[in-house]
Amino acid sequence: MPARRSRAPAACLFCRSKKLKCDSQKPSCGNCVAKGVDCQRSTARHKPRPTNQRIKQLEQENAILRQQCTNLRNTDVGILERPALIPTEASLASLSPARSRVAGSISHHAEPSPSDHHSNRGRDTSHPEVPDSENHRHSTSLYHGPTSTVYDDTAHSGADDEDSEVFGSPVSEEWARHLLFAQTARQRQLEPLNLAAGKLDFDGLDPDLGMHLLSIYWSRQLYTAQITYRPVFMRDMACNGPYFSKLLLNAILFTVSKHCPSPDLRSDPDDITTAGWRFRQRFTELLRESFDRSEITTLQALIIMSNSLFSRCDERSLSWLYAGNAFNMIIDLGLHVLPSPNKMSAEELEVRKRVLWGAYTIDKIQCLLQGRPPLLRQINFKASLNFLDEYDELDTFKDITYSTTEQRSVIPSLNVSLLTKLCELSIISERILCELYSESQNMSQSQSQKISADISSNLSKWRSSLPPQLDYISYPRESVLLPQAFCLLALSNVLIILSQRPLFTGSHHGSARNPATAYEAVNMCTAAANQIVQILRDYSQHFSITSAPYMLSYATYISATIHVRIVAQKGRGSNSFQCLLLCRNVLREHLRLYAAAGKAMANLDKLVSHLGIVMTEGDEVGTSVIHPADDPPAQETISASNITNASDQTIVIGSPQLNWGLSDLDLEAIAQSFRLDGELQYLMHPIGI
Repeated sequence: MPARRSRAPAACLFCRSKKLKCDSQKPSCGNCVAKGVDCQRSTARHKPRPTNQRIKQLEQENAILRQQCTNLRNTDVGILERPALIPTEASLASLSPARSRVAGSISHHAEPSPSDHHSNRGRDTSHPEVPDSENHRHSTSLYHGPTSTVYDDTAHSGADDEDSEVFGSPVSEEWARHLLFAQTARQRQLEPLNLAAGKLDFDGLDPDLGMHLLSIYWSRQLYTAQITYRPVFMRDMACNGPYFSKLLLNAILFTVSKHCPSPDLRSDPDDITTAGWRFRQRFTELLRESFDRSEITTLQALIIMSNSLFSRCDERSLSWLYAGNAFNMIIDLGLHVLPSPNKMSAEELEVRKRVLWGAYTIDKIQCLLQGRPPLLRQINFKASLNFLDEYDELDTFKDITYSTTEQRSVIPSLNVSLLTKLCELSIISERILCELYSESQNMSQSQSQKISADISSNLSKWRSSLPPQLDYISYPRESVLLPQAFCLLALSNVLIILSQRPLFTGSHHGSARNPATAYEAVNMCTAAANQIVQILRDYSQHFSITSAPYMLSYATYISATIHVRIVAQKGRGSNSFQCLLLCRNVLREHLRLYAAAGKAMANLDKLVSHLGIVMTEGDEVGTSVIHPADDPPAQETISASNITNASDQTIVIGSPQLNWGLSDLDLEAIAQSFRLDGELQYLMHPIGI
């Protein structure tokens, strides 16, 4: 059989196009070398195939160019609304140190494909801030982990390591901060313009009243307001974008309507508890259409409504079910696993962070309030606690609904710091709920003591890491007096009480107690309860205690559960008796807005009766909460400012007066008072505290 002849290499593309003789035996032919061009034959032999990431990047760049061409055409006919001098996110990104990669990954203005036209029908695509539906598709993709049969292994190759390193650099993170800040500042300028132009969709509500309610919302609830990222919500409210829905709008309006004095919002003009009921009815109607789909706006609406249903309406079961469905949607959408920045825009990453961590804090607060195990666990997260949009940090604080008097000074809201520190505190509360109050825990006293000591250390580190502006007790001259900062300090003291309680009660399995450890735990709980009373006193001097956030109401109840047990042994002449009276009056002040405060007050009264404490009508009249300085009470009363001592001294954490007179307490009696009959086991707190 004759030997097969080897086939000569084909001529390169340049030689074939010019009809030249190609020196095909060499890696690069002489013609290509002489002309300074790449020899297409050798390049084809050695050049690697393009990666999926590169193909996707080129497609996105192509879409950007098409959109820019469209904009230029629209400019000629006068339809373009975006001023030419205002940079888009893509154009800003083109100036970045990693401009080629950033431009492909953070654009929100790529032209939709023909297949998207149907889904975008009804949206105002002429609006200057319409987000790209292709980019938003990240939010609607479902999550499946490595154990799933639909898990895509090819999507997790190492091909993107170089891009990840670029975006993980301090330069790119700093660029994202500036970019988000600029976008938020611009959107805040557009809000009044969109309102004046009638572009904001208030679902039939008068726009001025609707804007007032939204202003209350943005200034009111730290964790529920931050779960809704204001720039994209207000932008999409004007153009029917993906981060706005009427369901979410009505949840917000119902939540804040109780803080608005307008009788037009009430079913009964004389009954504040009927405020906003039409928004709840509308929410229920819209929920039927959205409940079967996982959407960011739907889960935001469910979480906001869940929080309001518990505190305002005391509808615990419905509140829990709404929250549970929202948390399931978070997992379904994969919001708990944030992708690397090169795979998603800086804006959408910020949205996801805010939704995830906002939901996480609400989960922990709901679990504390209802005494139930947490549904969202940090161990299942892949998300940094690093918020990049810092516009709200120095935004002017507006005390509407917080104070009965007009704000006198201009102070920053510090919302980013508050949200970050609240998330850190929520992580500690998860440990308390899972390690100290789990039903399956059957630990010895030494194990419980070790865990409580570790949690106590974490709380101390958290307190010492607080910016001076947020800790008015430790830094009275540097602090900024913000209502949410008061609530944050009160919550930290609540966690001290909850973490120390098992040490002097023993576990619910009846393990033995160490007397020395028990006394120390009682001292820490009493100090924390006293500091909560101090916070109530100081809050009432600067703001209206009647409209305080519900978190302060919960802290009041937890503080009272410590004072009532001290009073049971020390009697009516003790300092704790005055603290108990103050706590009870604060709960009474909260009855106007929070039905759950009524349940807490009823629980406290049952506990007072169970422990044999006698309270007279004179006690009720003789103790009241301080009102703001410009609105003094009509009669002289014993107020929170003098409950600690006959002198006008300020309680300082760790001072001797916090532990006054505790050496002769009967620990067994205190422990027994925490292990009450089944009829006194309430859901206001873990394990019937």
